Amino acid sequence: MSWTCHRIDREFTPIEAERITGVSTALQRDWRRRKIIASKEDGKWTRWELDDLVRLSVMKLFSEAGMDVSKTGTVASMAMMPTYAAFAQFNTAHEFAGDQISDAEKERILATFAPRTSHPSHTFGRYLASFGKDEMQVCRVASLDQLAEFMIEQKQAVFAVVDCHQVAAQIVERAGGPITRFEIETQE
Repeated sequence: MSWTCHRIDREFTPIEAERITGVSTALQRDWRRRKIIASKEDGKWTRWELDDLVRLSVMKLFSEAGMDVSKTGTVASMAMMPTYAAFAQFNTAHEFAGDQISDAEKERILATFAPRTSHPSHTFGRYLASFGKDEMQVCRVASLDQLAEFMIEQKQAVFAVVDCHQVAAQIVERAGGPITRFEIETQE
């Protein structure tokens, strides 16, 4: 027997995005007006996607640490892969609907939809560290030890650190339910 799987990421209202990310609806509007976050092509902003929640969360954290919010776009992009990799680790982040499949097949689906690197020795990093107030003064590291080595090597002080796993945990917890649904359909 074979089956197909369709991934459906949950969408969020601006009020839900505020509850999850801490970015108020007024601030969301301001950031759109100032073109800090891109507008949708159709001009409508009735829903936020999961990428948007990650972006808003990271932008808020770095702007609260003193980085100009207009310079947080690159930082937010750097957070996507490690945050999505972390989502795959939370059982409550996903639900499976439709036809039944084994737990092993569910694990395989999660591994397939999680981001992958080109080589087993590569990692997405877990921490984003800023060593200046410019968006290009940010690195992504896998461990705090690696960050300490970077600081010594570069002779840089760290300005702010964001744990992408904690960003994922916060989104999953505050969303109040699964953020991704996998629709399973068996085929004879």
